[in-house]
Amino acid sequence: MIEVIVKNILFFAQATTPGYTLFLQTKDDSQRSLPIVVGQFEAQAIALALEQIHLDRPMTHDLLSQVISSMTDGLESVVIQKLKEGTFFAELNVRSERGIEKIDARPSDAIALALRAQVPIKVSKAVFEEASIPMPTIANVQETAEPTLADNVNEITRKAELRFDLEHDLREAISREDYEEAAMIRDRLKALSLSEMRR
Repeated sequence: MIEVIVKNILFFAQATTPGYTLFLQTKDDSQRSLPIVVGQFEAQAIALALEQIHLDRPMTHDLLSQVISSMTDGLESVVIQKLKEGTFFAELNVRSERGIEKIDARPSDAIALALRAQVPIKVSKAVFEEASIPMPTIANVQETAEPTLADNVNEITRKAELRFDLEHDLREAISREDYEEAAMIRDRLKALSLSEMRR
């Protein structure tokens, strides 16, 4: 296994499918980096953890991190162990009284949790050799990318809190069976997601 760090997160607006790409770099060799496409919510969660921003209320990854800490002996590491048909597969290595429990996870979720627990992120040597790209290529790619999420922390925090509030209000409206208000909140959530994808 190769231990890696999160080097950068870039948003590519001009790609065939606009979205975020996470770049993982080895701790001892800066010549190559592993790019992984991640969703907007996961990119946001990773950026908040990188910048060590703690919101007043826990987001999903914060909550899951607390559950793992409370109900087990903690997260030991995360591993990106397989690449199949262009999809990366990861696992959480969770300590328990029975030893290390391996839990299947998406790489983006695994990395968001690893950053919160401050545990190693590892990639299988075979996956890194197959999918990593030279660093100069990344330098060229950055010219066509938008600023990193970490460069826009205040906006990330504001949108994260707004999304949290809207999702809470949506659940409340549904529980009251106020479906007209729920539809309006749902539309606001959709508009927020679209604005994030177009930035």
